[in-house]
Amino acid sequence: MRPEASFAASFISGHGFPVNVCAQRLMVLAFVFLLSAFAAAGCGRMPKIIVLNDPLSADERVALGVSYERKGEIELASREYERALKKDPSSFYARFNLGNIRLGQKRYDAAKELYLEALELRPGDPRAANNLACTAILSGVGMESALYRLESALSDSSQRLPPFLDTLGVLLGEMSRVSEAEKVFDEALARCEAADPSCTETVLAEIHEHRKALGLRRRALPAEKNP
Repeated sequence: MRPEASFAASFISGHGFPVNVCAQRLMVLAFVFLLSAFAAAGCGRMPKIIVLNDPLSADERVALGVSYERKGEIELASREYERALKKDPSSFYARFNLGNIRLGQKRYDAAKELYLEALELRPGDPRAANNLACTAILSGVGMESALYRLESALSDSSQRLPPFLDTLGVLLGEMSRVSEAEKVFDEALARCEAADPSCTETVLAEIHEHRKALGLRRRALPAEKNP
């Protein structure tokens, strides 16, 4: 139990019994006498209340949050990221990771806000832009804005990694921009064939799955939207 909790418990339990009025007055007089004794002894101030500072830095809070996430302790992880932001409001990873938690909780508005704040801290960051796009895909809200930010982030050819391209392809497909989505998926597959290290087996399987779903979407589109 924390020291402040112990004090609170003892204070409450110490006053858990009826005290008659005379006894209460005697207690007050004794307290006044004690204060006078402090002053007479040259101690002209009350004992100073000690406030403990957080011993961990914002980065250490983030690292602790990541550790909790890996154990599946999401609420504890969320708390650590929030503490990190109180310590350092400019922490990109605290906002980004907290956004991921909110996205997993389907709190799409909160996730979107956190990713946008992360992008303000690091404009064009492909990870934040990617997850903002995922939020738009899952919520169905803000797709145009998310597309702009993701395409801007991937304008640097070095950032056009298969996982990001996969998200871009899905987003374009959700916006019924099928031909553009097909080109993006083809680029992602080409990079996987070129042994891009970010193209894990899971990523490759997802790209194939999304490419197949896009083909079904194309067949379902009206003729005017299906060149």
